[in-house]
Amino acid sequence: MTELLTHANGTTAPPGTPPARDFSRKRTSLAFTIDDDTFVPATALPGDVYAELVTLYNKTGSVENYQEQHDLLKTALQLALLPDSYDRFTARLRDKTNPIDDDQMADVVLYLLEAYGLRPTQPSQPSSDGPSSPASGTSSTDEQQPQASTPPASPPTAS
Repeated sequence: MTELLTHANGTTAPPGTPPARDFSRKRTSLAFTIDDDTFVPATALPGDVYAELVTLYNKTGSVENYQEQHDLLKTALQLALLPDSYDRFTARLRDKTNPIDDDQMADVVLYLLEAYGLRPTQPSQPSSDGPSSPASGTSSTDEQQPQASTPPASPPTAS
């Protein structure tokens, strides 16, 4: 009977106490390669750090200039990559013989956001549009009035 009251960590709960819920996560490596270099990010980010990473990435679409966008992406990588990997990554951002370009850096940040956020990194499979036989249901256009056409927008005026 005591085996029913034994928690995953091996401790025994007092009689009548429900077992503790285990919220542990199995973590896997998120290492990635660019050319011959392998870079290692943290396997998981603390909640506050992940929120900062997402916030930084979201700001990249609203900054005024390219340098600001570049710097935001670098800061996002600094939050995720382990120190040695971050140092090698940023060195390659300046290396003219073995460069990492901004498109690659943006791809890496997106990969990490998807991996940390547990969103799929592959597009989802197409879904069915529903039954193909009209006899199985009613048409979505039944008893709808045709819509009046909207006049085209007027061209902008010179000011």
